Amino acid sequence: MKKLLSLVMAVVVICSFVLFALGSGSDAETSSNGTGTDASNTNATAEVPVYGVGESVSVKTSSGEYTVKITGVKETSERNEYSDVKADRVILISYEYENVSYTNDLSVSDMNMKVYDKDSNLLETYPATEGKYGSSVGTGRKSNGVAAYALNNENSYIEIDFYDNMFNSKADCRFKIEWK
Repeated sequence: MKKLLSLVMAVVVICSFVLFALGSGSDAETSSNGTGTDASNTNATAEVPVYGVGESVSVKTSSGEYTVKITGVKETSERNEYSDVKADRVILISYEYENVSYTNDLSVSDMNMKVYDKDSNLLETYPATEGKYGSSVGTGRKSNGVAAYALNNENSYIEIDFYDNMFNSKADCRFKIEWK
């Protein structure tokens, strides 16, 4: 019975990812409510717009609009003794999002992000108990989450490439973040 329940849960998760990917259009357009550069992602040669901490980015797709914002980055001393991921340091990236007019329920997670250190190394997610996925929210609703990553250098700088559709080859926008 446990194996059947595990199988059903796995199928539900996979179906959710597929539906999310289909619902997320590759025609995403981003604009800033902060001081970042406004840009459209419809031109493949266009530069990826760059934002900072606290800047709200409007993401417009064929399924509607939502906003996403990185609210902060901090380090944690927590280490997971069962993790195989090497982590000299663990960072927690806090983010929030709002479903403005997205027709489906909206969920944003670390799967929408690729995080790089100052040397352009792709960071691995880290299984920290302080990390949490945001909840799936309907139109007019907000949620937030915390993504944990292993950082293996002394720099306090990251770049987050955000993808409306995790299967896209080009990011919709980039967050450049430095902390103390």
